[in-house]
This record gives sequence, C-alpha cells and structure tokens, in this order.
Amino acid sequence: MRLARTRRGLRWTALLCAVALCAVSLSGCVGLRGGQSVDAAAERIEQLPGVVSAHVEQRSTLSGFARNWTTVVEVTLDSGYRIDDADAALDWVLNAAWSISEHEPTSGLWVGFLDSAGNAVDWDWAAASDARGYDTKWVRSLMPPGGVLRFAGSDIGDSLGSWPGDVPELADGVIVAD
Repeated sequence: MRLARTRRGLRWTALLCAVALCAVSLSGCVGLRGGQSVDAAAERIEQLPGVVSAHVEQRSTLSGFARNWTTVVEVTLDSGYRIDDADAALDWVLNAAWSISEHEPTSGLWVGFLDSAGNAVDWDWAAASDARGYDTKWVRSLMPPGGVLRFAGSDIGDSLGSWPGDVPELADGVIVAD
C-alpha cells in the first residue's frame, strides 16, 4: 500500500515536471520572436528626430467567417523636415508595420508620411516601390487624398520575411532637416 502511494506520487511529480518544462520551453520560443506592440511601435517612432507623431493601429474586417487584419503606420514629420532617401524610408516604414506582433496583417500594410499640417509628404515613394518590385500602379490606384500607401498582402509576398519581423532601426539620412 505504501509502495503504491510512492509510485503515484512519483508519477504526479514527473507529470508536473513535464508540464513545467513544456511551459518554460514554449515561453522561451515566444520570447525569441521578433516584433513589437502597436503602442511600443508608436512610442519608438515618436522618439525619432524630425517626427512629431505616429499613428499606429491594426484594423480588422470580417469577410464571411474570416477576420482579416491591416496594419497602419502613419508618420507625421515636424515642419522643416523631409524624406531624403525614399528607398530607405519605404523599407523602414514597411518593416516597422510588419513588426507589429499583435495580429498578422493578412489584408496588407498601409503606410505613409505626413507633414505637420496633415498633408501627404512629397517623397519619391513610387520609384522606391518600383525598385522593390511592388505593383506601384495598384498602390497608386488605392491611394486616398491623405497619401497613405496601401500594400496588399499579395503585393508584399515574402519580401519582408516571416511575420512578425524584427523591429527596424531608421538609418541615418532618411528623415533630414531642410
């Protein structure tokens, strides 16, 4: 009788150890993933020189029984600042949007730069988009008056790597004073 209790106790101890080991292993895997929250992305972007504010959000739509997500990153520049390197700006803002880890953006990414008055910044996004192989005509056709670029999930394809991406650093010379 006493031997049966000891065996049962050992089994429970082994089971609890296995559960604890699995929990530690799984939490370790989650910690290795890239990405950042919506709030962390906005805070990080707003710390950049020449940036007044950042609007970062994830929007969802329901199509039948499927929920689709879009990530939006709009960066408002301070007066007297401009985009000097369109290629690096497009790369950075797309990767910043791709790094939002709350919901995978299955519908795509909406990104843009605004001036301090809320108007679209004049930067050579079309050439940068063409250079990356994106469907620039399609992106332009969906552009609202505010100048937000809309990249569909199918347009982005695998160009940004696995989701969520690592949090990008803004290279020097992208946002510069006039």
